[in-house]
Amino acid sequence: MMRSALFAAFAVASLSPAAAQMLKSPSQTEICAALPPVGAEDMAMLNKLMVEPHKISSLADMMKDLPPDAMAKVGAMQKSSAERQVKDWPNLCRYSAENAAVLASGTRPDVVFLGDSITDNWRYGDPSLFSAKVMDRGIGGQTTPQMLLRFYSDVVALRPKVVHIMAGTNDVSGNTGAETDESVVSNIRAMIDLAKANRIGVVLSAITPSRQFVARPGVDPSGRIAAVNKQLVKLAAEMHVTYVDYTPVLADSAGGLADALGNDGLHPNRDGYAKMRPLTDAAIKRTMKK
Repeated sequence: MMRSALFAAFAVASLSPAAAQMLKSPSQTEICAALPPVGAEDMAMLNKLMVEPHKISSLADMMKDLPPDAMAKVGAMQKSSAERQVKDWPNLCRYSAENAAVLASGTRPDVVFLGDSITDNWRYGDPSLFSAKVMDRGIGGQTTPQMLLRFYSDVVALRPKVVHIMAGTNDVSGNTGAETDESVVSNIRAMIDLAKANRIGVVLSAITPSRQFVARPGVDPSGRIAAVNKQLVKLAAEMHVTYVDYTPVLADSAGGLADALGNDGLHPNRDGYAKMRPLTDAAIKRTMKK
């Protein structure tokens, strides 16, 4: 034991001033500044493409709708995104600056929407829903473990009255590796625990309907989505939180996303978000009264 302690002390004492500097905790601003650029305008272009009603049957269809130089931009975005994920897996940097501004202003939002691309696109599909008091914290492609890791910085730290949680689609797709349904539900349970411990009301959303993933041709996720949603209904009842199911207003007769309400069979378009809005407003209002 003494020998190990002496070796450790010698190793630390031998560090150069530059290496010793690495032992200091960096600020979040420094961490985010060191990451590859995010290409916010290009991301917004893709998000807006998803909410303007039109048909997308494949990734090739999506590319046809983009400007001539878009392919190069998409390639650069994919490379940048992969590099950023290695260094910032939960993507804490995505909203870091916005969160800092909210905290500095002293504003307490009424609602924070936490989710994946369906939440990320929501600000473009229904911009009137969002304001200084209703904030969007969706990140495209994210799974429940990633959302759980950023739940404190993107939700709890902002002290909202209510959080709207929509998660699970990308877990079903396997975006960050294979997961059991139980793991997905456990991650969402942990988010609810964090919210309740900080006196934040919860609106828990069902996974929205889909029978296809454009990026994974031939895969029908509808059965698994239904299975996870059954567990989420039980979870909401057990945890005494508001449950909102958008399936009745979005689904077609086969249980997928209706063609008129989504461009790619997965993401709601502007008309889909319009169908969702009354259910959203009612769920938030009900939660505010609790």
